Amino acid sequence: MNTRFVEAFLWAARLGSFRAASDRLHITQAAVSNRVASLEEDIGARLFERDARELRLTPVGVRLMDYGERLLELRREIVSLGRPRGDILGLVRIGAIETVVHTWLLGFLTNLRSTYPGIEVQLTSETTLALHRGLREGALDIALQTDHIAGAGIVSTPCLPMPMGWVGPQGAEGTQTVEQLLRQPVLTMSPGSQPHEALKNLFRAAGIPLGKVHCVSSISALARLVKAGFGNALVPLPPCYEYVATGDVKIIECDALISPQRIVVSHLEAADSDAIRLVAELACRASDQFTTSAIAPTWSASTEG
Repeated sequence: MNTRFVEAFLWAARLGSFRAASDRLHITQAAVSNRVASLEEDIGARLFERDARELRLTPVGVRLMDYGERLLELRREIVSLGRPRGDILGLVRIGAIETVVHTWLLGFLTNLRSTYPGIEVQLTSETTLALHRGLREGALDIALQTDHIAGAGIVSTPCLPMPMGWVGPQGAEGTQTVEQLLRQPVLTMSPGSQPHEALKNLFRAAGIPLGKVHCVSSISALARLVKAGFGNALVPLPPCYEYVATGDVKIIECDALISPQRIVVSHLEAADSDAIRLVAELACRASDQFTTSAIAPTWSASTEG
């Protein structure tokens, strides 16, 4: 199987279009399309559902994301056989939002330590806005957050987005309308965060004045507040799966379409630092692998009480 075909597929899936993938790979849009078509022919199934508005992964395409990342990682390992990974040294300062901290960060750091033992990591957890500032001011080397960062010397790579939705206490109704949810006390992430902006959009779309909203930066604190009955929360769902599994909160199905939370890995493009680039690439793969494998507890949405 031609790994260039797989690489074109992965970038088209991450960026949501063949045009964006062509810009990233510095090839024509037709070349991306041809590579994906060749890959579909090799596999014997379509990888994307194509329409005028968006590019959506088919079930086979979703499964291929993980296989593709593993294939390219294996290729990188083969190419680097002649260079001991212990030779790659340096301090890499990483900042991450709560969503990342509560999902794939631990696995990523464990893999990083075994893959590049010579790289030392300094870690902080902040909001997306604070991480943008830290990267632009040179206080961070890599930011794991939700938005593209524009600026000279900064490279931003979008990852697969995470689903966003509602969680409530165990006594809450498992299915509610968006109007029902918005007329109750609501919790979400920090002001200016993607969940907070999504919540404001829901209020505007429903024609309801912005009600009582508690903004909390900590996922674990949000889960405790929801469990205690302070309100329902609009949050990225994967970080809450552990609290759903323990029965602290439950997922509430809603009739309103909620855009998923973006995940973007941004890093400083330092010409003399292989460490920063390699860690950023590893973070992108860890994020995509987690998103494609994360499954909500199937019983949570229908369990009452």
